[in-house]
Amino acid sequence: MVGAGPGGSSLAALLSRAGASTLVIDKAAFPRDKVCGDALTPRALYWLEVLGCLDEVIAASRSYLTEADLFVNGEHVLTGTYPVGGIFPGFCIVLKRKVLDHILIRYAISKGAALRPGCIVKTLRWEPDGVVVEGVCNNVAVSYKGRVIVGADGANSMVSRALGNRIMEGVTAVSMRGYLEGAGIEGPGMQVYFEEPYFPGYGWIFADDDGVANIGIGLAVDGDFPSRGSVRKIYADFVEARLKDTLRGAREVGKPKGGWSSFFRPGRMVTDHVVLIGDAANLGDPMNGGGIHMAMESAHIAAPTILQALQEKDYSAASLGRYETAWNQVDELDWRVGELFLTIAKNSEMREYWLYLLKVFTGLARNDPALRELVGGLLGGATPARSAISPVTWCQVAPTSPELWLSAIAPEARNGVRSLAPEAASASRLALKAARAVLQRPLPTVGWAVEILTRLTGIADSYVRTEFPTSSAAPARAAAASWRI
Repeated sequence: MVGAGPGGSSLAALLSRAGASTLVIDKAAFPRDKVCGDALTPRALYWLEVLGCLDEVIAASRSYLTEADLFVNGEHVLTGTYPVGGIFPGFCIVLKRKVLDHILIRYAISKGAALRPGCIVKTLRWEPDGVVVEGVCNNVAVSYKGRVIVGADGANSMVSRALGNRIMEGVTAVSMRGYLEGAGIEGPGMQVYFEEPYFPGYGWIFADDDGVANIGIGLAVDGDFPSRGSVRKIYADFVEARLKDTLRGAREVGKPKGGWSSFFRPGRMVTDHVVLIGDAANLGDPMNGGGIHMAMESAHIAAPTILQALQEKDYSAASLGRYETAWNQVDELDWRVGELFLTIAKNSEMREYWLYLLKVFTGLARNDPALRELVGGLLGGATPARSAISPVTWCQVAPTSPELWLSAIAPEARNGVRSLAPEAASASRLALKAARAVLQRPLPTVGWAVEILTRLTGIADSYVRTEFPTSSAAPARAAAASWRI
């Protein structure tokens, strides 16, 4: 196992307690920090419970969050809630990655996994009966040989590179995060900000009951639509413009740190003797940017395949490929829907218009409980992303009251339909402005349109394979059904 983050440690625990000999190597010594928002979503809490260490994680946290305030261009537009009554809990918690990851690797060790910290992977070398991982451990050259090597070493995965994958080839999320103590937050301890400088993406403040706040920004960029400035400056502007009053009197702890992760399918998730999980396979959630719950979920999906390969002594790409097929069966459709929305939103020339539509949408949700729960579920990862394009879902949650639509489109309306005229004119101006800006960049626009069509084709293909699987998908479905190891 290369990497001892949530995915790597989870998989190490699952394999070890099933009797497999498991070695985890990581470049850091634990406990160690990791750039992250530190919010554990309901879906992440679910996988922690399945793994068996949720109680310890909750005991280490000083937060219990059931609501989140959403802001668009500095204006509060919605207090969102998580869905209740499903398989996921109706709350999230905040816990530093330094603490979470240490809990998870200790748990893996308690189940029989071995840890080698301070090891930097340099190369992978394939041999007939396994793969040799070569690197440097505490300034000493080392090599470890395994029948199955799992790349769980994050977005800049050396294992993924060894498979021939290109890092940062598609949409990449860059972020910056800092900590403050003594933050006095009014309202929910979770606040999310959508604004043009870092859209698609968001700014955040996640605070616990002791006033320790994780603040940061994350934005998605690619070659055609780069960032509109340095991430450090965008972060500083966000803190100054939006959080100055909220954080008055708070003390900065350390210096802000940057990180990144990618949201595009790599060329390979498996090959002979090698499997990629979590951010090493770019499996972060494109809908909300979360990586922890997706990493742990991919670990649970991968475990049955790896155990079966060990039992059958078949470590070929075809054998290990059952993991990718199982992941596709369970998560691909939702991941592709999130990827579609991210692709649509990344066009920097249309950010102002997208934010206007977001404001209207959240205005609808503010006065409609079913729609508000859907928004909270999508942003928190508790509701499948496919719900966002499901006609059945929208028939169930779309407001039918004309008054709700009017109040969302024209919040200051006092004279009924006549109040829509100024708002309609404003919306039209924004749309025309976006259209002109898009047409002035024809090559990126054409590429963007083709990319959207490609995403739609991928969604259609994934839907057919998910809803109408062939007989060859039966083993994958069986593996997906046996996550609880």
